[in-house]
Amino acid sequence: MTLELFEGAAGTGKTYNVVGRAAELVRDGVLGDDRRVLALTFMNGARRRLQSRLGQNVLFRRRFECQTFDVFSRTLAARRRSLLTGNAAVLQRTATLNQFDGPCFQAATLLETPAVQRWVAASFPLVLVDEAQDLDDHRLRILQGLAGSCSIVAAADAFQCLADGRDTAGVMGWLEGAGQTHRLTQPMRTEQRGLLTTANAVREGRDIKAVLTQSQHAQNPLWAAQGFRILEIHARNAQLVAWAIANEMSQRNGQTAILTPDAGNASLRAALDIVGTRTWQRKNGQTFGPFPFTWEIQDVEIADALLADIQLPPAATYADFCAVLLPFAVNVPVAQAISRMDRLRRVRGQNDFTSAHVEEFVRDAVRNQSRLGFRQHRGHLAMTIHRAKNREFQNVVVLWPHTAVGSPEQLRRLLYNAVTRAINHCTVIVLGRGRLDAPPFAPSAVP
Repeated sequence: MTLELFEGAAGTGKTYNVVGRAAELVRDGVLGDDRRVLALTFMNGARRRLQSRLGQNVLFRRRFECQTFDVFSRTLAARRRSLLTGNAAVLQRTATLNQFDGPCFQAATLLETPAVQRWVAASFPLVLVDEAQDLDDHRLRILQGLAGSCSIVAAADAFQCLADGRDTAGVMGWLEGAGQTHRLTQPMRTEQRGLLTTANAVREGRDIKAVLTQSQHAQNPLWAAQGFRILEIHARNAQLVAWAIANEMSQRNGQTAILTPDAGNASLRAALDIVGTRTWQRKNGQTFGPFPFTWEIQDVEIADALLADIQLPPAATYADFCAVLLPFAVNVPVAQAISRMDRLRRVRGQNDFTSAHVEEFVRDAVRNQSRLGFRQHRGHLAMTIHRAKNREFQNVVVLWPHTAVGSPEQLRRLLYNAVTRAINHCTVIVLGRGRLDAPPFAPSAVP
């Protein structure tokens, strides 16, 4: 079959081109009758966004399915379980992997069989993959197996891989060598020249101050260009940091996303609490703030927070677990866990459960909420840079604390991904004196 890769920097329209090329292939008859496009992503947020894009095109109406790699793998492994049960080596290897990598390993193994490749292609002759630079060994093997019988259209940019230390050379080498590569160079997300110039400087490891104009902002130095500015705050006073954030938000129209490489930093958390509750007054009498916002967190963090408040017995009956869980059933995942136990009790006669069972029921319910999009929020948002990946916002405020860690290359990738989420304006607030003379804002010092 065929593989087409769209490669380019952030904001050059990789996803747009992937969907457009898929539409051309569907128009040319690649699906045939009763077949669908399979779109694979890494996270549910990306899955929903790609699903929305495909749904806007009448060519794909009721003819596509968006799944994460993990869900696709679990489904494939369950449906072809008979091919795995007799393979002791596969089962032993699976037991050493986590709940996400295990099914992906099994799916990759299945897809090395031509009969399974043809079986998948009978339903999904065309496969789309976004952010393909993030493919690890197991998920790359899945794509390689699909490529044996399916047409593949993928998007990738090696510099946007945020897994610290991961070598993307093998992934990109296979993607570029397996078919046709389209290089994208024209920015589509923003027309703000200063924002684009700064992002390129970060990507290339140059001193970003060299492409900006320096001035003074209150008591702190400021560097700016069209659509971008960077502010260095020497003090670690939460009130001062909060004022800087709120002041930036007050000057922008539309939604602002607050991004940081370290959402657990106590100083930033304290400052953001103030941003969401306080009003400031300018010298001319005008006021600004508060700016309420919603923290977007990972599914595992939500489940951990719910379970931390519940003292589950190691093992108990359905009735005993209900007595423990009912006070927390105002939380939908807990209520769904109770419902699931009740269904097992009525349908299968299971009356005894373990804490591991209940915890997994809660975690499944949290993941389903995310998968179905029930936790979408409007207004201002705050999240990690990792969570903002593959998204765009009118305005971005990047909070860069001293606790941002990683290699110089990793820090540059994080900053680049944060800056390039902005359409209209990006402000980077750096905490700490002299931090702009080191990566990711300046080249590494020569030993």
